[in-house]
Amino acid sequence: MKNPYAPGFWCAITALVLLSATYFYGIMLAHQIDKALVFLDSASALIAVMAIVVVAVATVQGQRVKKRQCERGKTLVLIWDTKVALRRVETVFDRYFWGSYWQPGRTFQEVMGELTGTPLEKSLESLKKQCLELDRQIADDGRHWLNNARELSDVATAMARERYQLDFCDPRAEVTGGAVINRDFEVLVYTWTARLKSFDHQLDEIEVQYS
Repeated sequence: MKNPYAPGFWCAITALVLLSATYFYGIMLAHQIDKALVFLDSASALIAVMAIVVVAVATVQGQRVKKRQCERGKTLVLIWDTKVALRRVETVFDRYFWGSYWQPGRTFQEVMGELTGTPLEKSLESLKKQCLELDRQIADDGRHWLNNARELSDVATAMARERYQLDFCDPRAEVTGGAVINRDFEVLVYTWTARLKSFDHQLDEIEVQYS
């Protein structure tokens, strides 16, 4: 690691040596060798003290920089883990509502429009835990990331309930070609997509900030 204090240190040493040499030479010309030797010892001691101080300051500064780098690295790992958890939620969500999970043989909770015990609920809980860790690492942001995860969870829960209403409790639902058309459900789908993209975009921004 390059020492930021090196140029100043060497400039100070050079100036002190030049001044000392000039003064020492002046005393020598005055034929006061004893005083010249005493001054030379004092100058050498002063140079040594300055060197020790600069080295100590540089060491402390280096430790602080190293600590900051470690914290930044830890934050980046948490950001990447949160991104992985978010991708997992997105994948499981698509399966649950549009794919293989929404099939006969569902649990009672699923039939009743609840996410309890489903892979989607588990992936959302994992995302919340990851976001809580990220919030703890970035203390000045409060519970920003956890709130993002909770918002996604709330939308998913609302969608499960709305799907239950469409499947079992809404005789007014319009059906065209086997596809259920419902404005409330469409709004929830749009909300989910928007919040998911916003969440992902915020993670990208903070990743750039800590890179």
